[in-house]
Amino acid sequence: MYTIHWEYMAGSIVVQAVLEEVGAIYQMRHVDMANGEHKREEYLRINPVARVPALTLPDGKTIGETSAIVTVLGEHFPNSKLYPEPNSANRADFLFWLNVMATSGYLTISRGAHPERYAVEPSAINQVEKVALNDLHAFYRVIDSAISGDPYFLPIGFTPLDIYLAMLVEFSVDKEALYSKYASIAVLCREVGRRPAFRAAMETHAIPKHAV
Repeated sequence: MYTIHWEYMAGSIVVQAVLEEVGAIYQMRHVDMANGEHKREEYLRINPVARVPALTLPDGKTIGETSAIVTVLGEHFPNSKLYPEPNSANRADFLFWLNVMATSGYLTISRGAHPERYAVEPSAINQVEKVALNDLHAFYRVIDSAISGDPYFLPIGFTPLDIYLAMLVEFSVDKEALYSKYASIAVLCREVGRRPAFRAAMETHAIPKHAV
């Protein structure tokens, strides 16, 4: 069995959705980051970088970082038809764009959401937030132009790239405004949003009303 170490509205969305898509047996273990659980010794023993998500594999090994987790799951489920085959023409593109989303996309969203982590002075914090927003739009422009499938990212059809991109868009303050700027992203994300696996992950990760 797989164990997802997760937090609300975090990168664990893509992990759960992929596990749902491949039909894996898994369980969820919530990590309360607001109360510092990710920095406690118990969690650091399994993920020393103190981040969520992490995934404990059936053999007891735990790995972190969304791009690594998504890649390993492809190796665990080679017959899922969810991933480009290792020697296929689309494999390199898949790995490239997966890592672009995990670095340029995910980290830029984090910088915009928590600019105080990147500066000390109030004026500098505001600048960090502004630059992050500009960088995020630059990222989405590149992604929108790179979508080569219809409606999905790659011509071969649905892959975890589509889940990853839909997750990033869910972090947006105004998703519909983003859709109005990037037509290909809008079509792709709306299609992913209809998939039961993605809906299940979003239901799990929705912030409880009492916490808002």
